Amino acid sequence: MEKRFVAAFVLSVLILLGWSLISKKLFPPPPPPITATAAPTGDASKAPETLPEAVPAPHSPAVVPASSAAGVVSAPGEEEVRLETDLAEIVLTNKGGRVRSWRLKQFKSAGSPVDFVSVASRREDVLPLSLVFDDRAILPGINAALFAVSRKEDPSGRTEVIFQWSDGAGSEVKKTFSFHASEPLVDLEVTAIDRGRAVTPRVAWGPGLEVEDPKHRSNTYYNSQAVIYDGTQVTRFAKRKIDTTIAIPETARLQWAGLEDQYFTALVMPAGAKGAVTIAPWPASALATPGKVAPEDLASAPLIAISLPDGKSQLFVGPKDFGLLSSLGHGLEKVVWFSSYQVIYACAKPVFLALRFVHDHWVANYGVAIILLTFGLRILLFPLNQFSMVKMRRVAGDMQRVQPKLKAIQAKYKKSKDPESRAKMNAETMELYKREGVNPFGGVSGCLPLLIQMPILWAFFDVLTATVELRSAPFFGWIQDLTHPDPFWITPILMGGSMFVQQKMTPTANVDPQQQRMMLFMPVIFTVMFGSLPSGLVLYYFVNNLLGIGQQWLVNRHIARLEAAPSKA
Repeated sequence: MEKRFVAAFVLSVLILLGWSLISKKLFPPPPPPITATAAPTGDASKAPETLPEAVPAPHSPAVVPASSAAGVVSAPGEEEVRLETDLAEIVLTNKGGRVRSWRLKQFKSAGSPVDFVSVASRREDVLPLSLVFDDRAILPGINAALFAVSRKEDPSGRTEVIFQWSDGAGSEVKKTFSFHASEPLVDLEVTAIDRGRAVTPRVAWGPGLEVEDPKHRSNTYYNSQAVIYDGTQVTRFAKRKIDTTIAIPETARLQWAGLEDQYFTALVMPAGAKGAVTIAPWPASALATPGKVAPEDLASAPLIAISLPDGKSQLFVGPKDFGLLSSLGHGLEKVVWFSSYQVIYACAKPVFLALRFVHDHWVANYGVAIILLTFGLRILLFPLNQFSMVKMRRVAGDMQRVQPKLKAIQAKYKKSKDPESRAKMNAETMELYKREGVNPFGGVSGCLPLLIQMPILWAFFDVLTATVELRSAPFFGWIQDLTHPDPFWITPILMGGSMFVQQKMTPTANVDPQQQRMMLFMPVIFTVMFGSLPSGLVLYYFVNNLLGIGQQWLVNRHIARLEAAPSKA
């Protein structure tokens, strides 16, 4: 009875672990929290207002003297401004003073540098850093206006690009970009006047953020999510949950907001940490032409707009590199998703920091770093594993020793189905356990250490599937990207084989034959499942299984010595 219970329990743990792994492939996007109604205002009970078009103006516009209206300022035609920093190559256009291309130099997809502006966005002329206002009547057509451009550079490596436009009748807009060659943050200042009155601009990013090539994103579980940090919590809005305009009122604690995918993000940090946010699916946003049907590749892609009450902000457009983001302040490192659950997050972050430390200080290969960290974790958990495995092995031996007597009791009452006979059988069974010194529930205490380790195993999965450091990181030979599946299925087959060996080394004498057959299928199921998961994760489980085989061998030897000791006395 005990052996059946233990086998069923272990099988349940394996299935739960397997499901937690495969569900991320079958049901994307992955665990990042999806909250389509939570407003990052510090009051968790307050839901954002949902409006059909735009949010009410957060500030009453100030009156600008009529004498301040400049003459007509514009450009005769469209022109591009090209810039380069240590991190990116950027192309701006004077048509609306927007971003036409933002390519990262160190990251590639399908052989080309990743670009934060999709081909579809350029084709439809819906570009990042367009301006959105609270009323469509404010500065209509400003995103199609041709701005006059000026550019300034200084010896420190700072490049300032200024876009200016005026209709000569009291309406004018000025956008100033400041790029720093060695710094990833970009300063942006926007001033807007509509018919003599200052208005609060919103800068938009989108529609969508799909940096990865769609044909090469087997390792990408989510994209085009909106993400907001109010200084207290990070709130994410999955693309599939944004089916109407979401309006989040101005808060004095808005640190940043923007769009993200699994490895990259584009964030706006309004000056003074205050601003309002609107999120809308394309083409329902304020930038879309009323009645226009969105092309298939942009349909429902979210667009996020962040108000700039002080007119100033900073931009981060780049990888979700934890070390880089931590060095920049503003809590930017919180955009790196490790887990939606506090217990898992508490394990995942130290695991990631340990993996990065091993890579930075010991070996310059993340595949080898995974192997070394797996050794380290196994050593750290050795006492728990040893207690668990010895306890379960000893309980299995005790149950095997009393099995003939237990079967005799069951045979004695086999033909008796009445409650009284059943009660007598149970009483005799418990008396047998007591007389032989067997605890039928002893295996449960042996399983508890395995449950304690589950958050660590889960955390390792999240780390290996959510950190940009592993993206495009090679191991050796045929594995050139630890975040992609093994193209030849070599590591999944090795992992499944090691799992089979580990099962054969674990005593199953008292397990029901049908359960034994089911458990023999588990290595096959896990091999197929792991064939489509990141090779870095498969490498971890393979090495962990090898170490488990070694520890099981030690446990079996230890139990064999204990069992042999009385016969030598």
